[in-house]
Amino acid sequence: MSTHPNDTPFLHAFNCINGIGPHKLYTLSRFFDSFADAWDAPKDTLIAAGLSEKIADTIVRARKKIDVGRAWETVEKEHVRLISVRDACFPPQCADLPNPPFCLYVRGAVEALTMPSVAIVGSRTVSQYGAHATTTFATALAHAGIAVISGLALGTDSIAHRTTLDAQGTTVAVLAGGVDDATITPRTHHNLAQHILANGGAIISEYPCYTQPSRGTFPVRNRLMAALAHAVIIIEATQKSGTLITAEHAKKCHRPLFALPGSIFAAHAHGPNTLIQTHDAQPILTSDDVLRIFTKKAAQKNAPQFTGPHQKHIYDIINASAHGVPINTIIKQSALDTQTVSTALTIMELDGHITNIGNQTYICTP
Repeated sequence: MSTHPNDTPFLHAFNCINGIGPHKLYTLSRFFDSFADAWDAPKDTLIAAGLSEKIADTIVRARKKIDVGRAWETVEKEHVRLISVRDACFPPQCADLPNPPFCLYVRGAVEALTMPSVAIVGSRTVSQYGAHATTTFATALAHAGIAVISGLALGTDSIAHRTTLDAQGTTVAVLAGGVDDATITPRTHHNLAQHILANGGAIISEYPCYTQPSRGTFPVRNRLMAALAHAVIIIEATQKSGTLITAEHAKKCHRPLFALPGSIFAAHAHGPNTLIQTHDAQPILTSDDVLRIFTKKAAQKNAPQFTGPHQKHIYDIINASAHGVPINTIIKQSALDTQTVSTALTIMELDGHITNIGNQTYICTP
């Protein structure tokens, strides 16, 4: 499919249609040469692409109401960038999700999304103990050059963001609604959002501008935080807290999961304590517990020198996984053809950048 910037407005238009999520965007991208072609396709062709008749009808009705150019102007007006899996800057670690995003709306530094990172998440009504722990861990991560990811919510999230900024680190806010100024919630965190952007961080979402957060969008946000991060720390969470959704997705993505031990009598410690008891998470007692997974060499490593096109993109896909990436996954995530990927992998292996650990599964060479 086309990677031409003129196609991006059509991708945005599709993403504005209710019922068109990541799975259907992947379906369209595999069938059509561009989203512009998909936008103009008749109903029968949309069905041939793999969409249901109901969804095809939805698209046909929606495109009569959506002015693609005008819709895109609203995104540009907010200084928002829309990136997709077709772009080299798209965070490859998102592919570890069973239902990965196809595109992301980004304000700020896109490169912050591919830094070594840790998500710190927890309760909106954080205790003094939880706040102290959050401050301690975020400060240590910032000083180590590791980005801190959180959700810009009250409590734990805001402490994680502010502490990282105070320590002159990089922080990324993942939202459950639009990234435009008018939609950022809570409104009291508007200045915090501006501070994040002014200091090399980013604010991102899977949702178009002006999308209001809702009960259903927060779990989507939580899964994205887990995928973006290279490790996750759970500070505090009650038994039914949405924070535990982040923990669940961290396990699905094979991310190292840490939990702050708390009092057995405190409701907000039930979530972390249970994760530790069931061996789903490691107890985090000091900052070194999480810093150990980031060697100094990995955090400060210079990028390998590549000798051909597509190699850096493929390397980033492999580097985002600690367990090896099969060639089929690389082909899917890179959106390149089999021959191009195979050739690049062979050259990169000969150059010593990657290692085939068997069954055409690759890891980055230490």
